[in-house]
Amino acid sequence: MKNGIVIYEKFYQILKNKIECGLIPKGSRLPSRAALCREFATSEKTVRRVVEMLAADGFVETSQRRRPTVIFERTAETYGRGILPLQKADATAANDILKTGILVCYPVISSGISRCTEADWEIPEAILEKMDPSQPAGFWRLSNRFWRFFAARNENDLILRAVDGLGFADLDPLPGTYAIRCAYCAKIKEFLQTVKRGGAPESVHFDDLSALYGFVSSQAEGRLSFRVAADSPMRSGTKTLYQRISKAEERYSRVYLDILGLIAIGRYQPGDRLPSHAQLRENYGVSIDSTVKAIHLLQKWGVVTAIRGKGIFVAMESRELSRIRIDPALIACHIRRYLDSLELLSLTIEGVAAHAAVHITPEEAKALGEKLEKVWNEDYLYQLSPIILLEFIVEHIQYDALKAIYTVVQDHYHIGRSIPKLLSHEKNQYNLKIHQECRTIAGCWEEGEVYLSAKKAADMYQYIQRLIAAECKRLGYWENAMQVYDGTFLWK
Repeated sequence: MKNGIVIYEKFYQILKNKIECGLIPKGSRLPSRAALCREFATSEKTVRRVVEMLAADGFVETSQRRRPTVIFERTAETYGRGILPLQKADATAANDILKTGILVCYPVISSGISRCTEADWEIPEAILEKMDPSQPAGFWRLSNRFWRFFAARNENDLILRAVDGLGFADLDPLPGTYAIRCAYCAKIKEFLQTVKRGGAPESVHFDDLSALYGFVSSQAEGRLSFRVAADSPMRSGTKTLYQRISKAEERYSRVYLDILGLIAIGRYQPGDRLPSHAQLRENYGVSIDSTVKAIHLLQKWGVVTAIRGKGIFVAMESRELSRIRIDPALIACHIRRYLDSLELLSLTIEGVAAHAAVHITPEEAKALGEKLEKVWNEDYLYQLSPIILLEFIVEHIQYDALKAIYTVVQDHYHIGRSIPKLLSHEKNQYNLKIHQECRTIAGCWEEGEVYLSAKKAADMYQYIQRLIAAECKRLGYWENAMQVYDGTFLWK
């Protein structure tokens, strides 16, 4: 499985680009699985996963005993990344994404900088060396690559998908003057030297370049002056951002993982009827195809039975779940996804919590505190308090792009309850400390303490991240999870 995620993502992009550029036109069939295996020198399992991703994203249609058929039609609006006619960005969508970028990218880049060792600086230095102020288009694109390097240096696939999903790599701002570009280049050089010496990134102050992005004259018209590809979220909005960040197999695996977790904690008992496919689709925000795949897998394991016309029923007791033979590589993928999500959460939650807190009323905070107490004292199942708190924060996020990213994080947070022995179903000193911190944060919101609540939220989720990492190492999960993909492949 080493590098597995990176490998099938790479092959997915290759086929997607061929379809978008018209090399594999609408109505034609993809090569056979055997031919694709030979072309990419990979396994049939990887090819099958790539085809599933293409189908989930609307590029191909699959049917039994027939090769996948391309259903994507290339138009002037969807001509493939890099070839698409550039369009001015929509002000509403772009402002939403730019504000999300401040809350997500700044702490992520700062974290990446802190991880750089002596040899790592060669890469941003090489990018900076190629930034020629006399070539405006290439200059600004290399600037995007420079900052993206530090996001990738976190060696976290989910973090990089979140950053890339915002579409900053598509930005093509106004060229500005040669003097502006020279001054900006000098500031980047100063910045690089500062952080290499261990200085604070925020100590280097950049000039305001907002005019290059249309924030002065064009905003009144509802348009921004920088140019992006027609399929960029900067232009099309953030409705598809969730799909950009979460992979197809993650969406259906989340359904069966959560059902396993609910059975494990006793929420569902043998004989209980599960929600219908329509209800599962609404509950998890996935397609019917995803819920069908999830239920079929649970049937294969003997966890549930499906009776036509009557519904889906639990067939296995919680103590029997340990008998299920789940591929260790699959478990490792789930744990890595959980760990990646915890890291993204712990890095960005302080700013996000401060943003959400402004929109929380004292009455809402008081109701949250009462709910937390009820869950702890009356309805205790496992470590629910931080999940309830996270869901409350997500509800009060005002930026669509940020809410899409945090919805993925929230979805992945539930994975923990389905991993055997990882979360304690009994109250202990760690659960008590976390619950008390959640109550304190709710109290801060009730008193209007925005920044104190944000700092406490950051401390608590970072504490949880450390606890989970230590427990994964103790249980022997950590090493396999780290082998799911090679994080250095994302940036080297």
